[in-house]
Amino acid sequence: MAGKEHGESALQRLKRALIYFVVAFGYRRPIFNRARKAARITGKPILNAGCGSAYTELSDVNLDIVPRKAPNFVRGDIQDLSMFQDKQFGAAYASHVLEHVEDPDIALRELHRVAENVFIITPFPLWPSAWLCPGHKWVLWKGKKIARTPHFVKSMKARGQDE
Repeated sequence: MAGKEHGESALQRLKRALIYFVVAFGYRRPIFNRARKAARITGKPILNAGCGSAYTELSDVNLDIVPRKAPNFVRGDIQDLSMFQDKQFGAAYASHVLEHVEDPDIALRELHRVAENVFIITPFPLWPSAWLCPGHKWVLWKGKKIARTPHFVKSMKARGQDE
């Protein structure tokens, strides 16, 4: 009953549980829609960080480190958003990006700097693919690093960067 102690209604608890379920099982559309709504409320644009090909038509600015044929595309690293002003965006949406970067903490700080609201989706830590995907460097939970992936640790050792 921790939610009731903090004045949270049963409906709010159910909504929060549903959001965690949606994020955990990879349903990105509802989270993107929440980000768009948050951006609209502020009257500012939405940043789709690490856009790939998802929701580019619905985003005001699409950012990725890999060149894309997307509307309003900006090539850049999510860990360095210096091309944007503080709180320039009403919302930033980053789906399945943080697990690929060198330092997710820096990327999160940058997203929070440039956007009033930040919506993050990362692979669910209990999924084997979260740990075994060769491109993943981190396993995250609720935006916090919980482990390096075995592949990343192995590649660091091969490069002589053992920590």
